[in-house]
Amino acid sequence: MSTRSNNPRRSVKNPRRFDKAIREWEEQYPGTWILLEVTEEDDGEPVRGKLITTAHDPEDFQKVWKSHRKRGVLTMVTYGPALEPGPAVVV
Repeated sequence: MSTRSNNPRRSVKNPRRFDKAIREWEEQYPGTWILLEVTEEDDGEPVRGKLITTAHDPEDFQKVWKSHRKRGVLTMVTYGPALEPGPAVVV
């Protein structure tokens, strides 16, 4: 049985299968909420992860996050760099 497909979409690599440094995911999705599966920690801090989903509002991926949590998958939510500069503090 062949597993090959003529579907052009099947030849595109799925980014969810790759883990990257948390900072790399944040840089890839500026101004976006990011839900990641944690794949590596350093002293309890997540340092690498696999992309689960992204959204402009974190409420949009609550159902997905809960389903991963129920399966015991360690996840984290982060936010890409802001698209607009925030307020500055002048002392």
